[in-house]
Amino acid sequence: MNRKGTRVFQLYIMKTPLPKTSSDQVPSSWRRLAWGTLAALVGVTAWMAWMSTSLEFNYDFEQFFPKDHPETKFYREFRDDFGSDNDFLIVGFEGNEISADFLAEMDAHVEALKALPHVESVQSPSRLELPVRDPLSGMAFQRPLLQWRDSAQLAQDLIRLRERDDIVGTLASPSGRAMALSLEHTQALSKAGCDSLAQAVLAWKETALEQREYIKGIHVAGRAVAQAYYVGVMETEVIWFVGVGILLLVGFLWGAFRTSWGVLVPLAVVLVSGLWTLGIMVGTGKAVDVMTVVLPTILFVVGISDVVHVLTRYYDERRQGSSHPEGMRRAFKEVGLATFLTSLTTALGFLTLLTSSIGPVHDFGLYAAVGVGVAYVLAFTLLPSVMVLAPPPDVSNQGTGVFWNRQLHALLRWTLRHKAALALGWVVIAGGSAWMGSQLQVDNKLIEDLREDDPFRQEFVFFEREFAGVRPFECSVKMPVDISEMDMLTVIGSLEDYLKSDYDVGALMGPATAMCMAHRGFMGDRESYFRIPEDKRTFRKLLQILTRSGQWSTVVSEDGRQARIFGKVEDLGSQHLARKNEDLQRWCASNLPEGSQCKVTGTAHLVDVNNASLASDMVGGLGLALLAVAILAGLLFRSGVMVVICLVTNVLPLAMIAAIMVLLGLDLKVTSGIIFTVAFGIAVDDTIHFLSKLRLQLGQGRSLPMGVKRSFLSTGKAIVVTSLILCGGFLTLTSSSFLGTFHIGLLISLTLLFAVLADLTFLPWLVLRWFRAPK
Repeated sequence: MNRKGTRVFQLYIMKTPLPKTSSDQVPSSWRRLAWGTLAALVGVTAWMAWMSTSLEFNYDFEQFFPKDHPETKFYREFRDDFGSDNDFLIVGFEGNEISADFLAEMDAHVEALKALPHVESVQSPSRLELPVRDPLSGMAFQRPLLQWRDSAQLAQDLIRLRERDDIVGTLASPSGRAMALSLEHTQALSKAGCDSLAQAVLAWKETALEQREYIKGIHVAGRAVAQAYYVGVMETEVIWFVGVGILLLVGFLWGAFRTSWGVLVPLAVVLVSGLWTLGIMVGTGKAVDVMTVVLPTILFVVGISDVVHVLTRYYDERRQGSSHPEGMRRAFKEVGLATFLTSLTTALGFLTLLTSSIGPVHDFGLYAAVGVGVAYVLAFTLLPSVMVLAPPPDVSNQGTGVFWNRQLHALLRWTLRHKAALALGWVVIAGGSAWMGSQLQVDNKLIEDLREDDPFRQEFVFFEREFAGVRPFECSVKMPVDISEMDMLTVIGSLEDYLKSDYDVGALMGPATAMCMAHRGFMGDRESYFRIPEDKRTFRKLLQILTRSGQWSTVVSEDGRQARIFGKVEDLGSQHLARKNEDLQRWCASNLPEGSQCKVTGTAHLVDVNNASLASDMVGGLGLALLAVAILAGLLFRSGVMVVICLVTNVLPLAMIAAIMVLLGLDLKVTSGIIFTVAFGIAVDDTIHFLSKLRLQLGQGRSLPMGVKRSFLSTGKAIVVTSLILCGGFLTLTSSSFLGTFHIGLLISLTLLFAVLADLTFLPWLVLRWFRAPK
């Protein structure tokens, strides 16, 4: 055949699909095994689908308390003695000014709020009456805080109101434009109870806004409405993430394989793996929370990796002339070890989160690891079963396979041609990232997980602006003797003054404040008597009044030696409050009697305690992941140099992402704390695929340069495709209403992008420069 005829034949082969010969027929034993496996998988999938119909959503604030921690135990005992600091709703009414008409309109809503389910009491400034004693006659009576039906008297009451620290910041705003009602509901209200209360109060709010005249705005905050809002958002976002994830996978798979076979088979594997994981969650009593809401997306994009590597290798074998059965056999044989190792490292990355004391993070790590394991099992049961039973796909010698080979050849040549510049660039990036990433700090605010323009966050902003805030402050003070002694209560009074002036606690209530309020009312409601009485007889009299009314038991324990001081503080972050707590302890050490103990506690404080240990948890988890990868790399190559190369390639992207967090002004918190271990466990997969292929090449007697080249070309397409799928999948999380979920999506996507760049432009040079293959 002449040269022209040879060229025509080559073009014909490239443009013509490989024929389906009799050799494409799989053995009958394979088909029987495939049918049996498929039948078992269909049965399990049907059961898991039925289980998934009972999936529940939950946002329990107490899940973020540190498990088995002394602080948690102390708070629960404290709560048993004094009650919860979180079983209330605040309803704020905003106007242009506080007038008689405004108060009348606000007062008209009190009865409707009392009738809401699970509401036990409503405290309204329009109905609040103060116990007052006439110092001349000695007669006691109840005087309204605001006599709003008399305009002239109301003007005087509003002037007097501005001097009352116990009211301003709680029921009245310092600006004089807003009033608030405090609704106490059943303690430790269940999720169903919170849902019914939230639904009822929001329905009332909608009706009240339609009928308003003098009220400009109505705002509601509290645990019940917060939990209902978060759960509603999570339910919507799970559906959104699943839908977008499916469309994304279809798009990437079609771009990679250009066949319906290459789209439907991987898609079936990841959908079934996601369904199984949800079924396992329901079977073990786990509800979807603010952490596991991202689980379907993560399982979709992580689970597709194994399938893409298998199919990529299968298509390559078919293009090289292998039959359908032989292509399957070689693909699963060559990729099997690598996919097992990558699934193992990814699962270990998630399992390191079990070291966290934060319940939702712990559960997220556990169920994500389970999902990865399920995806691996299905990739080697469901995938081969479908490949055996389905007609073999048409595979062309022209198209994406040839395109990818050309592009990867060009990239490898460019990388090796510029290896010195690339190496220097990566070293500079590593140094700069390490320096900047070292400045990353741990901090947390209660409502920062919501976007600035989120309507629910605006409710909190209103109470932060107009009142003492929404972050509860709780403090326990234990004294060596009975607090009802005058000298001990005077010391408590000094502490309360410090908390008001230096700690900036608003709406503060404690034993000394309760005594001052009683003294003021006892002396005719005159502000000059808002202090602890100096006369012992008056002091004992007021103590009896407070005890009989039940007010004393809300701030002093039965044995009289423990006091509760509570209020509200502005949510300035855990770092700011940690410094305040240190200053408080120093003040107490200098001013409280020997044997005293002052301890900040409460729900918000426990979340801060969790965050304080976040950095150590993250370092510990990441250390375990690094150790696992080091062991795997060592077992593969029996080389300490290769272990270092593997770790350097994958720690570098983590340093880069820490630097980016600092540049963006992001702090380390519960949601962002999982990024490093999760991203490392996923990113290292590409390195393991490359090194596993290199190990096979070297085992076949090829030289190190030839082994690197063939490994690069063989795994390059799968590395790029799976990385694009992973980045695209995680980027869908940036559409979340929760900033924590947004940052998980953005930062993990960037980490994976940096990781694939390091694998393609830095890893080959490191191997060629430092690794010495055994002869």
